Parts: sequence; C-alpha cells; structure tokens
Amino acid sequence: MRIVVSCPNWIGDAVMATPALVALRQLFPDTHLALVARPYVAAVFDPAPYADEILLWGRPGGMSTGALAHLLRRQHHDLGVLLANSFRSALLFFLGGVGRRVGYAREFRAALLTDRLTPPRADGRCVPTPALGYYFELVRLLGAAEPPPRMQLFTTPEDEAAADGLFSALGLVAERTLIMAPGAAFGAAKCWPAERFAAVARRAHDELQLRTLILCAPQELPVAEAIAAESRGAAVFPPPPLPTLRTAKALVRRARAMLTNDSGLRHFAAAYDVPVVAIFGPTHIQWTETWFAKETKLQAAVPCGPCQKRVCPAGHLRCMMETTPEQVLAALAEALAKFPYQPPSAETIIQNRS
Repeated sequence: MRIVVSCPNWIGDAVMATPALVALRQLFPDTHLALVARPYVAAVFDPAPYADEILLWGRPGGMSTGALAHLLRRQHHDLGVLLANSFRSALLFFLGGVGRRVGYAREFRAALLTDRLTPPRADGRCVPTPALGYYFELVRLLGAAEPPPRMQLFTTPEDEAAADGLFSALGLVAERTLIMAPGAAFGAAKCWPAERFAAVARRAHDELQLRTLILCAPQELPVAEAIAAESRGAAVFPPPPLPTLRTAKALVRRARAMLTNDSGLRHFAAAYDVPVVAIFGPTHIQWTETWFAKETKLQAAVPCGPCQKRVCPAGHLRCMMETTPEQVLAALAEALAKFPYQPPSAETIIQNRS
C-alpha cells in the first residue's frame, strides 16, 4: 500500500499538521508514506521520521502539476489525504490516479474526492476551528483514535551545527536568548511595530538579562535592521545569508523564550516546548489554537476585530497598537518565572535519514 499526503502551504499550518501525520504513520506503520509539499514549506517536515519521501510541488525548485501527476500515476498510490484545502491539490491527486482521496468538501472540489468531510460552517462561512483538530479529523475518518499530544519537529546534526555556529558568532548563550519573530507572511496587519519590538528587546536585556536574536524572512530584513538599530545592542540578527528554515528550527529549539506575531515560527516554539508570547491582532486565535501551556496570547479587544484582513480596513490598526510593550514585557517575565529553562531534548535530532 502507498499513501500520499498533500501538506498545508503555510509554515504555521504545516507545523500544526504534524500530529495528523504522526497519527497517520501510526495507523499505517508498514506503508510507504509520501508528502507533497511546496518547496518553501518542505523544511518544516524534513527530516520527517514519519514519512518516506517528500515530493516538492511548484516553483521554484519543485515539479509542475503535470510532472507530479505523472509521477503519482507511476507510483500507484492507494490513498491520498488532502490536508491542503485547495482545488489544485484535489485535482493533482485526481490526475495522479490516487485511488482513494480523502479531504474537506470545499473550494468546489467535492467531485474530485472519494471521501469527504464538511468543514464547520455558520451562515455559509467557515467557523474558526483549531487547525490541529481540523487536520486530525481526516485521519480519524481513516480509523485513528486520538492525535499525538504535541506538534513535532525534527532537525539533523548538520542543522544543529549551523545553529551552534550562529550562536557562537553572535555571542549568544542559549539559556539567555530571546528569539524574536517580528514578521508574518499573512500581511502587515499582523505585525506589531518595529519600535515596540525594539523597546521590549532593550528592557528584556536590562531587566531580564536576555539578548534577542531576530529571525526573519528576506523580505522582512528591513524590519529586523530597524529593531536591531533601535535596540542599542540588545538585539542582533544573523548576517547574510539568513538562516534556512531548517536552521531556524534548531535556533528556536535551544532558546530560552520567544516573542512573536501570529506567525509560523510561533509554532516552532510550541513544538520544542519553548515559552512563547504571541501578539495577535486581526486574526481569530481559534484558527491556530494549540493549547500549548507555555504560550501567552495577547490580543486587544476592539469593536472591529478580529477582521481577518491583511490590511486594516479602518487604517488605525488598533488591534495591534493597543497591545503595549509593558504588557508584552510583563507576560514575558511571568513566563520566565513560571517555566524554568529546559535544555533541548536530543530525541528531536535525527541522526540518520536513510
């Protein structure tokens, strides 16, 4: 038997899909399991001890839809699980001759599926539902009982060596390092101002004895530079080339805590049991609720939110601006006091990927 899974296209969603993937492997322990993933998100799963191969789909670096469908037909997959919600992912599995295709009936793709679930709806719209459970319900349909308790990420010794090298080059000590993730792929409306991140970095250095390591995507580099400049040496970011997503996992894994917008890196902290303070604005917390005990979620209550808009329709961004540096620093200090530093577990390092 062969199984293929279409993985989510967002980094945070990919992390939240890992319990469903682990449960799928546990349900079919002796089956060849392949993941279809976009090139920019594939590193979330690699190294993936629960999967036998990762098939890259899309540019740059991955196969076209036609080429991947041809490959799937040659491989003769018996079961396909669509964690991705797109029409194209269902069409890919249909064209690829995947025998049984399990997914949610949305995006006009119901006719392309053999087994369908209906997403929770109210008044014709999808109800905010935690992605952890949303993905697992597809595996429950196949016979799984309960999901693993936590999201799971893994690194290799090479990833760990790269992270150690960066910590050494930047003069950082793991148990005194605050990871700061000031970006968000969703859009500018989810981003807390750079000057406020810088203010927290300064006070975290002076009052909590933490130095800040800023992690960002290439397009977010100006924000990282602004935070570092205004932090007066309390915050640093890696020199070019910026760390890969694989190295970012290893960096977060050894950190004391994280401060982030509602971004994908937020879930790296949860997967590695690192305390995290997350600042929410226009997005529903319920969509990405993970019930991580060491996470503090801050969201200002405003009449217009959460609106789920990439750009503030009113132009004031009150949902982000009403969360203050003082609130964030207090939440961070409380987390540090409540959760002592735990050295990272070696169980998440995969020594041999063959």
